[in-house]
Amino acid sequence: MKSIKILGLVLAATAFVSCASEPSLQEYYVENQQDNKFIAVDVPTSMFTNAEELNENQRATLKSVKKINLLALPVKENKEEYEAEKTKLSSILKDEKYQLLMKYGSNNRKAEIYFTGHEDAIDEIIVYGYDDAKGVGVARVLGEDMNPQKLMELMKSLQKGDVDVEGLKGITGMFNAEIGE
Repeated sequence: MKSIKILGLVLAATAFVSCASEPSLQEYYVENQQDNKFIAVDVPTSMFTNAEELNENQRATLKSVKKINLLALPVKENKEEYEAEKTKLSSILKDEKYQLLMKYGSNNRKAEIYFTGHEDAIDEIIVYGYDDAKGVGVARVLGEDMNPQKLMELMKSLQKGDVDVEGLKGITGMFNAEIGE
């Protein structure tokens, strides 16, 4: 009887500890999107495309992308807060569900690209980056069964002018104004 009570306590303690998991990127975004120190933008894919200019495959690929969430914290004068947010985001992205795709940069400027899902059916692409002079930010491309190869083809169509990014110019202007460029 005593061993059953001990086993029950051990199972309860294990369940309690497993519930206290690290925050997810979604929780981080929701927690900070209303904070005035952050710049938060949700961008629907309809904002930057000329669907009639796209071929059938490009339209299907674009349809697999639901929206893009952007969250940034300009450095401004609070370097300690900037460093703390960099640390939080780096810690979140160490979770094994975020698979590193690519990283580049130097000591004071860095960008990393992660994904969740399977290599042939991505659910989320995460671009995390920081610049010691400008700030830290994360972008989440949310979708369903996104195909990386088809996404790359769609990105190439950006260069050809098939996808209209005029709708995003106001957003980039807002980011530049916020970080003092």
